[in-house]
Amino acid sequence: MNEATAKQHDHPPPSRAVRRAVDTHAHWYPADWLRLFESDGPAEGARLERTATGYTIRTERIVNAFDEQFVDLGLRLEGMDRQRVEVHALSLTAPMVYWASPGFGLALAQAYNDSAAAAHDKHPDRFVGLAMLPMQAPDLALNELERAAKLPGIRGMYLATHVNGIELDDKRFWDVYAKAEELGWPIFLHPIDTIGRERTTRYYLRNLLGNPYDTGVAAASLIFGGVLDAYPKLEVNLPHAGGAFPWLIGRLDHGTR
Repeated sequence: MNEATAKQHDHPPPSRAVRRAVDTHAHWYPADWLRLFESDGPAEGARLERTATGYTIRTERIVNAFDEQFVDLGLRLEGMDRQRVEVHALSLTAPMVYWASPGFGLALAQAYNDSAAAAHDKHPDRFVGLAMLPMQAPDLALNELERAAKLPGIRGMYLATHVNGIELDDKRFWDVYAKAEELGWPIFLHPIDTIGRERTTRYYLRNLLGNPYDTGVAAASLIFGGVLDAYPKLEVNLPHAGGAFPWLIGRLDHGTR
């Protein structure tokens, strides 16, 4: 994509300027992140496969396939223009970084956050970033949160519905939540390695049912576990229409009594 085209993408047509459409659920694999995953991932049992239609990424428990539109920012901008979306809040998706050793998880998180900041620098009107943190090592996650907060265009935090099976109300994560609240950062919550995976292998049920169920468990854990009482200004965004959570509020409320 040449410079003139890039500038055109940075200035959406005036007819769309009245209301801004911001997509907060916009997954992205930066090329630099993929290169790091491809080069160092095999030492930790992960690999990237380049296919005729794009890529397949594999860890011990997670497999995800995607095409070049999830990598190339030029293709993404063209798609955004077609869909009349002004801004993407970029986020990494499966396998995220929790599967890795703490050191490699930190390196992957830093590669993602730096790439998201660079995307914002290049297209400040079109992209912001949601920081990825190595939550399997909470001290490293807190340090990376503080570093990422100083990067241009990073506006929030991306968090899975659990961290390697550890629920989100676990006390080891609370310092991260406290810092996010202090920064005014929203948390975008997203399912990964979902509940009931052994029973949802057929019919795409791991996505169709596993994702909303996992979101419901995570949201309930944050509430029943006291996280949102401790940090009342912390904003948590639940994708997929809130998953199972909003539809079962009456049942959950009854459970508290």
